[in-house]
Amino acid sequence: MAKVVSQETFDSVVLENVVEFDMDIEDAINDAIKEFESQGVHLGTIVKNMHLSEDKKSIVHDILVALEKIKCAADGSPTESDIVEPLATFSTECKGDSALLAPSVKAMGALMEQNSDILTAEGSQLLLDLLKDWTTRNEESRVPEYLARWSTECCLKHEQNRQNMVTAGALGILVAFLQGQKSNSKAIRTTSRAIRAFTLDDDMRQEYGKAHEHARLLVEEHGLIPVCLEMIKNCLNESDTASELLSTVSKLCVRAEYCQEAVDHGALVVINDVLVSFPDHAALNKQAITFLKTLVGNDKVKAEAMKTGSPQLIIAALAKHQSVPGVCEAACGAISFLALRVPAHAKQLMQLGAGQAVVQAMKVHSKQKQLQKLGCMAIRNLVSRVPENQQMFIEYNVEDVIHAALENHGEAVKDVAQAALRDLDLKVNLVEQWRGTGHEISR
Repeated sequence: MAKVVSQETFDSVVLENVVEFDMDIEDAINDAIKEFESQGVHLGTIVKNMHLSEDKKSIVHDILVALEKIKCAADGSPTESDIVEPLATFSTECKGDSALLAPSVKAMGALMEQNSDILTAEGSQLLLDLLKDWTTRNEESRVPEYLARWSTECCLKHEQNRQNMVTAGALGILVAFLQGQKSNSKAIRTTSRAIRAFTLDDDMRQEYGKAHEHARLLVEEHGLIPVCLEMIKNCLNESDTASELLSTVSKLCVRAEYCQEAVDHGALVVINDVLVSFPDHAALNKQAITFLKTLVGNDKVKAEAMKTGSPQLIIAALAKHQSVPGVCEAACGAISFLALRVPAHAKQLMQLGAGQAVVQAMKVHSKQKQLQKLGCMAIRNLVSRVPENQQMFIEYNVEDVIHAALENHGEAVKDVAQAALRDLDLKVNLVEQWRGTGHEISR
């Protein structure tokens, strides 16, 4: 095991060289490095960029002073003026030294967490410059991971930061950065989250955001859909990484033509491969099925999906993960979309056991409002144009299940639950809100 010394020990040797042997600071640093390395001491964590204090009695590290300022700012309510100088110091001191840069960038990400108002133009440019610098660097370091986290924190719940960074070229830089991290799974996952942050509309202070426009730019100008799909194919042995990439590409399919582009690049094959390769991984199954649900909003893609074996895999995942609400919600939503307005699809899904699986999921998760809504929608779409499916649902005791949903969730599920009961040809208690009588229209 390599020997190590503290920063204080290294500084004391440098100071001794200056005071006792009358060396200048650069010679003193080089002499200290040679002395420690000759003893087998590892100096990778030592800050070597330093200068003497004004009274020449101590060593000063600009980067450590900057970190202390950031720490003090984080303990209070920092303003823009509190961090401009430390950021400038980071830019000067850290860029070429990964040992210094990793903890510094990690600190910046922590500072920005739920505090992204303090991001300045200088800070944004520094972040983007570092992302570009580390796009092609292959050295083993956590810097790429921390840079992506910093980018994410800058954008969460802050629309203005997102737009400013997009204007500065952040989307193209992040896509290139993602491609440059193919051998770094942690960096792939954190960069995927950083990219998704630009597709959010989560800033309550803004009347409207540009999430859709950012998704369009990522697809049309930066070609992110095929990039993500290819990376998923190459990391099918890493479920967590595949899950993050699936979530990212799903966020991009906001138009019918983007859904078709994804399918043209093998999205349906990727989804099936994921469901086959990771049948026990609930979170990954949820992401894959959610992605499929997004794609089949395009009717042409829906027809293709029904021919690929995806329905069987969705129903199998729903049956296997009945205890996981997220998987059940995703599966009910996907079944609802696949059956919508296509009687042949509804028949095929019922033959595969979709109806029974949906009803069972609703029974298991009777308190999950969103799952109950999606379950009712799936039931309605499976029977609305195929009356012969009604009897099968009645045998599954579906009426009691839907009434339980109405009792538990009331108005939140009322419309879809009553629509399901109506199309099942079961009794529905409809209230006529107004008959157009009682008041004359004034002329």
